[in-house]
Amino acid sequence: MLSDELKDLMAQYADKIFYALEETEYIFTTANGKRLSGDVIYELHRKFMSSAGIPYIGNGNGPRIHDWRHTFAVKSFKQLVDNGVDLYVALSVLSTYLGHKTIYATEKYLRLTVSIYPCIKEKWKANIDDIFGKGVTYEED
Repeated sequence: MLSDELKDLMAQYADKIFYALEETEYIFTTANGKRLSGDVIYELHRKFMSSAGIPYIGNGNGPRIHDWRHTFAVKSFKQLVDNGVDLYVALSVLSTYLGHKTIYATEKYLRLTVSIYPCIKEKWKANIDDIFGKGVTYEED
């Protein structure tokens, strides 16, 4: 999920560089052309979040890099379904795109959310407090 501006920048970058890359080479590298280590990516993530004013909670409570992947998976799945793609086809497409070997690995990313199926909230509105307890809030996009 990229903004139009970022998508345009990535397309410009791809036009200039992708043809020159071998399949074993990386798109984003260190200054010496090596792959970015996990530590470097972690530090960049924290720096970008700080610059954006997004607080880091810490102790695995995020936002973690993996949280962005989860968000991408859910929003991409929703976009496919909203465009009329069958649920099972959308799951297969997303699974392939994410590089998963099985659809079951992708299913873990796709938590049932009110933003994907708002009809569930309407249908079960009267029972939600009984099931989850009073005072529970339901975040929507």
